[in-house]
Amino acid sequence: MKQLSGLDALPVIADALDEGHDGLVAFSDKLRSIDELPAFWFKDAPVWVVPRPETLSVWPVQPAGGRKIGFADGGGEVSFVVPVDVWRDEVDGHISARLSDAEFQVFVDLACGLTLDDSATQAEVAVSTRRKQLQGVFRKLGVDSQAGLVGLAAQMTGRLASRLSALHHTNGADFGAYRQYLPKSVRCAALERDGCAPVRYLDMGPVTGRVVMILHPMVFPDITDADVAMFEELGVRAIWPVRPRCLSQSALQSGRWTDHCDHVVDDCATVLEAVAAGPVPVVALVSSGGYATALAHRYPDRVARIDFASTCYSAGRTRTRDGYFGDFLVRALRQNSRMAMVFAQHLTGAVFSTQRLERTFRRIFRGSAADGAVLDEAFGSPEKAARLTYAVRHSIGSMRYDYLGQVHFDWDAARRLVVPKHFWHGAQDCVHDLGDLSRLAEQVSGQPPQVLPQMGHLTEGAPLRDVLRAVVATYSI
Repeated sequence: MKQLSGLDALPVIADALDEGHDGLVAFSDKLRSIDELPAFWFKDAPVWVVPRPETLSVWPVQPAGGRKIGFADGGGEVSFVVPVDVWRDEVDGHISARLSDAEFQVFVDLACGLTLDDSATQAEVAVSTRRKQLQGVFRKLGVDSQAGLVGLAAQMTGRLASRLSALHHTNGADFGAYRQYLPKSVRCAALERDGCAPVRYLDMGPVTGRVVMILHPMVFPDITDADVAMFEELGVRAIWPVRPRCLSQSALQSGRWTDHCDHVVDDCATVLEAVAAGPVPVVALVSSGGYATALAHRYPDRVARIDFASTCYSAGRTRTRDGYFGDFLVRALRQNSRMAMVFAQHLTGAVFSTQRLERTFRRIFRGSAADGAVLDEAFGSPEKAARLTYAVRHSIGSMRYDYLGQVHFDWDAARRLVVPKHFWHGAQDCVHDLGDLSRLAEQVSGQPPQVLPQMGHLTEGAPLRDVLRAVVATYSI
């Protein structure tokens, strides 16, 4: 495994937090300089997954170069490599008196199989000093021998390996395969949530920038280097929670939209608790308005404002003059839920033929030059077409819940929220009528929508960057 030029994520982040903008740029540059991307992120630390060697070590921890250690996963198939401070947090969390730096190093050395003499030599201290430090380790850990210390280290690495295995499985099954379509500088992460599957999310832009949560549409948008560069330029740390059943074919226990919405909202709150100290702006793209509203309703201290962009406003039983492509699904859901799955099943079949999928999307968004340009880009190369095919094929469950949300969501719930609300609409949006949206915007937010001349209904590529730039420009300093 390649070395990272001494990069340890946690110390670098701590330094960047103390250094201001120059430190922020330095961190971003170091992050982009990583030669070998981690398999996933555990809190703010990278985790690499490497094959288990044929000759297994009898020691619970193995040195992995620099300030990193490795240890086996529970299944014995791979090893996890993490910054040593990740394991230190695990150790400190299970003892009442924190180990000093020297004591912790003794603990690591012996867990790796070093003798006390070897540990003293590496630390350039007397063996008697190391022995005295070892007695402090024994006292704080509640053991009375080196064998007991090694046994306790094995228990602690086992607990940490179990937590990392759950996150690794989450990232590796479906979501992990999507990494090939993401820029190198996008941080893929997963957070633990008690009693539930880990929360998956993407994290991009400067880590000390203004946190903005972006809720994606039913088909995950293409994220490119240009998008990441925009967030860096704007000083925005963009957090994209990945909804359950999006970029994944895993099953959920409940098929009810209300349960799904509760799950999504709690996932979003878990991510915000981890990355933001106070309320943050939320940008709700296309079909995610119901989730944004439910998040602000249940966690009002987490949401500073909501910007609805390219909103599928036929959701919420709003009467409109246009018959857009989802209206028949909404009507069918109210009459016969099985009928409502016809469209999703059609897309499921269409993704096995890129030509059929492209024809389907072009038929839906015909008449808009802006949307046509987005589709030209989306199907402009085999790699791009493969990304969209993967996103659709692995998000059918998420799409189904988004359509169910159009039945259950009510715009009156958004109107009653005390947080500021704003609407953004593309002048070339041929899916929804601007007059209808203007009426809805006035009812919900008390002000007309902001209209972007070069945008249609699809929000990825240049249109997504245009709307996000416009939204961020309205944020107060």
